[in-house]
Amino acid sequence: MKIKGIIFDFNGTLLFDSDKHEKAWHIFIKEFCNKEISDEEFEKNIHGIVNKKALEYLYKRTLSNEEVLSLEQEKEKIYRRLVLEDTANFRLVPGAEELLDYICKENIPHTIATASEIVNLEFYIKSFSLEKWFDTEKIIYNDNTLPGKPDPAIYIKAAETIGVNPEDCLVFEDSKAGLTSAHNAGAGKIIAVASTPEEREKAEKIHWISDIISNFYDFDMNILKK
Repeated sequence: MKIKGIIFDFNGTLLFDSDKHEKAWHIFIKEFCNKEISDEEFEKNIHGIVNKKALEYLYKRTLSNEEVLSLEQEKEKIYRRLVLEDTANFRLVPGAEELLDYICKENIPHTIATASEIVNLEFYIKSFSLEKWFDTEKIIYNDNTLPGKPDPAIYIKAAETIGVNPEDCLVFEDSKAGLTSAHNAGAGKIIAVASTPEEREKAEKIHWISDIISNFYDFDMNILKK
């Protein structure tokens, strides 16, 4: 296929921070929900899921937008503290900058489709100067108006925003929910970013993934030249 557009997930894809999100969730669940959940339960109902859906799962009821905003900000405060404490690893995934430079040079339409909410998105834009590579107005994020991944809506909207049909898009994702979202949206090529052997093992079980990479140095940019 001729790739006409590229869509990136962010967390776990352009930034390896899944461990921080997971730790932040577990701290939040213990402090605010007074309980703990298993790794299996976390993977199924929290990882890669928008905050509203995850929080409603934890609280076992429908939450108002005000409740979601208040609770998610508590969780994200914990997350940002953990990220900033680990300064050595708070950087874009190896090879990402080179790939983004190439995409911009070749004028390939691209954007981000992330389950992160606006405060975290602004935090990333400022921390990594994302405006260097992205039209930040075209980044699709969790504003609680779209169903969360694995629903395809976020990738359909992202493709529409950059003026490319989903079937002509290459998507980079890491979570099962995100990979499924891209697949459900009809993305033409889906590449899993797996930062650990465990993540690679999970990705290998998904038969419709085009490739699995550990970082963006593993990505064959010749694919973009075809």
